[in-house]
Amino acid sequence: MYIYVDVLIIINIYANFFLLKTTARLTHSPVKNSRCIAAAAIGSLFSLIILLPRLGALLLLIIRLLSAALMIVITFGKKPYEPLFEKGLVFLFVCFIFAGIEYGLSVFSGGQNMIWHNSVLYVNISLLTLVISTIISYAAISFFRYYLDGKNSSDEKYTITITKNGRSISLDAVSDTCNNLTDVFTGKPVIVCGRSSLSGLFESTELDAVLSGDNTDYISGWRLIPFSTIASDGMLRTFQPEYVIVCSQESGKRRSADVYIGVVSRDMEYAVFNPKIL
Repeated sequence: MYIYVDVLIIINIYANFFLLKTTARLTHSPVKNSRCIAAAAIGSLFSLIILLPRLGALLLLIIRLLSAALMIVITFGKKPYEPLFEKGLVFLFVCFIFAGIEYGLSVFSGGQNMIWHNSVLYVNISLLTLVISTIISYAAISFFRYYLDGKNSSDEKYTITITKNGRSISLDAVSDTCNNLTDVFTGKPVIVCGRSSLSGLFESTELDAVLSGDNTDYISGWRLIPFSTIASDGMLRTFQPEYVIVCSQESGKRRSADVYIGVVSRDMEYAVFNPKIL
């Protein structure tokens, strides 16, 4: 069986991109597609070791760990307080799930178009098989993420740090499972904050204009998300910050969060978020 280097590289870029995006989803971490693509492309180069003579198990383990670490750093390394080791473990877990499903589908189909050498699996795989395996893997991991989200609940107090346009503020916050507000298109959770608490990020005139909807010059970068409560319903003004860090006031543990920030006109003692972002 021949190994086509172009097929090997392209499939690995596709798979690595999927694995990195899934890691970001599992850890609720913001990530740019450009960084994922760059990391996926660099990581795919390590698959070329399949062309080398058989390497020792220890050397292969070192190469695999280095490739995983490099991809994680490229994808997530610029974020403050990032628990890169934790993300690395999640990434390896995702790789294990995806590789197992991919290998199983290949064996089920006869295994004739498959080579395993130097811990690299080369499969002369059809586009349909690759898409099916991706869907199955993503569904399995999404179910696991849903299960973890359902287990998260806490009465702790938190401090959230929000960064936007080079400005940062810190707010007291509480977790509340009743806050199920998410963006319909991205599925990202929404942290609800009072208007006055965000005055350090925006000029008061901008907040007034955004909340009233009178001046369209300030609307760029904001989006409306529908909400409903027992007392009322309507549209919530939200924006996407550059970074959000959630810190437990009890344990001091920090986590990044890939979320939107929603603004209400009234003052709030605490910002409110769903504990699933933890």
